[in-house]
Amino acid sequence: MAEKQARRQQQSTLENQHRFRMRPIELSDADIVADWYQQIEDVSIFDRQVPLPINYVDVVTLVRSLVTDQEKEKCRWFITETTQGTAVGMAALEAINMLHGNAILPVFIAESWRRSGVGIRMACMMIDLAFKQLRLHRVATVYRADNVASDALLSRLGFKREGTSRQSWFAHGQHFDLMNVGLLVDEWKQTRLKLRTELDPTVTVELGPRPSAIWCWPGQD
Repeated sequence: MAEKQARRQQQSTLENQHRFRMRPIELSDADIVADWYQQIEDVSIFDRQVPLPINYVDVVTLVRSLVTDQEKEKCRWFITETTQGTAVGMAALEAINMLHGNAILPVFIAESWRRSGVGIRMACMMIDLAFKQLRLHRVATVYRADNVASDALLSRLGFKREGTSRQSWFAHGQHFDLMNVGLLVDEWKQTRLKLRTELDPTVTVELGPRPSAIWCWPGQD
């Protein structure tokens, strides 16, 4: 009996480790973001404007600006957590332009959670929000040319290469090319159907505190 109960608890723990939830960023998340921004390699490859780790006060200012911009509908930032509340990453729609229907997609995953499948699901959720809720027409992003992981992720999401800004990203004592990619709403409709069936259903990212088959990746429409 005790052995059965232990097995059940272990199974429940494993299931929870593969379930994630996204929520809007809050000022109280400054501690989490500050820790991420202390990793120089992560900072230099994620944020082109921040070549060095920044201190806690600067991070608080940064997070406050993100919350303020959300109120002005300039951006939408989300923190992704495990069901136990451990933050694993953040993603956003930045520079939202309702007139032209554009936004920029940044995605950051904490080092210990990379290659877990959470990144592509977070990106899918943000793209769905862009096209299904905000009625945007195009989502774009940029990445450093040597960032193989981002290149593979964005290709799988259906992003098309739109140009190269040559030697415009400086890091590690050298200049790297900056890759510009974009995704249109019609392109996403095709890729979305494919990913809904391809992605492992045992790893899920949900939006908000209550489970929803629609706002879940992968899920059901």
